Amino acid sequence: MSSQVETPGDLAGGTYKSTVRDKAAQLKQELIKQTLDDIESWRKAVDLEYQQAHPDQPNNASPIPPEEIEGYRNTVRNEYYEWVEPAFEKYLEPDPDALNSMISALRTIESSFGGSQDDAGNYQGASSALSRINDVRTDMAEWEGSFQVNFLDNFVSPLQTSSGNQAAVAKVSREYLECTKVMYIRYRKAVVELLDKSIQAVQTLNNGKDPKSFTWGTLIGISVGTALTLGTGGLAITGAVLIMSSTMSQGLVPDPPKTNELSAPTAQEVAVKVSEAMSKLDGDVLEEERKVQDAFGALADTIVAARKDYGQLWVATPAISDARPDEITRNLLPDS
Repeated sequence: MSSQVETPGDLAGGTYKSTVRDKAAQLKQELIKQTLDDIESWRKAVDLEYQQAHPDQPNNASPIPPEEIEGYRNTVRNEYYEWVEPAFEKYLEPDPDALNSMISALRTIESSFGGSQDDAGNYQGASSALSRINDVRTDMAEWEGSFQVNFLDNFVSPLQTSSGNQAAVAKVSREYLECTKVMYIRYRKAVVELLDKSIQAVQTLNNGKDPKSFTWGTLIGISVGTALTLGTGGLAITGAVLIMSSTMSQGLVPDPPKTNELSAPTAQEVAVKVSEAMSKLDGDVLEEERKVQDAFGALADTIVAARKDYGQLWVATPAISDARPDEITRNLLPDS
């Protein structure tokens, strides 16, 4: 990724947390209000049917005791939707910006090990210390003998190649972390959208619905859910990195996965659909996290293999490390 991935202000820090908490509280109150309205509509429908079936009874007669109605109202107010706010609290983490320090550190490592090499083999390191590789070549050119050849071919050249590969490892690691950050930004956007659509679904219930067709099932005990964990498997995310970075460079957050259709004839049914949509969202994110974990696992395997003898990250120990002084100086003379 060529540019820094920035979390949009409305999805960052305290702003995002306040939005989620406020909207979750609003959703809870909308559900309570609409369910209480549904109860009243249902009671009136039952009373009407009873009066039509029993024309000899007084007009104010009702088969439903008032205390039973009030007891159910209290249950709706105090129990039915107590799960809503805690359920959305779990979406306050993880924070995409928690990855910023690691991304910055990897960017520094990448630039430190990066460099260029011309057609003549001269290496220009990004840091002054790595540029000393060329100085060593120049100094050793004044000498001759087997040690000079061994030192240049088996130590200096692999060190030069390895430096560039170290930069590549840091670059890939940074891009994977930036992809993870974008994933969590999309996750936060999906949470806010789910809350908005849930509130809208409750507020736009069909007021002309037949109260006799209501589903009066309890919502107490809907699972709040558990914290997200990484899964297992084996998929790369390089393609996703490119797609997401392209979108982010335009100042846009990629669209999150679509949630379930939330519209329903009653508040209670909407609440059940909201719970199902939350489970689907958790599953979508878990799958994305699995891809990230698999990508880092594959990268780790590649690094392990590259550090073995003659691998891309391997640098031989020069013979000078365990040589006696006379072995170093024997036949090691200036060429002039």
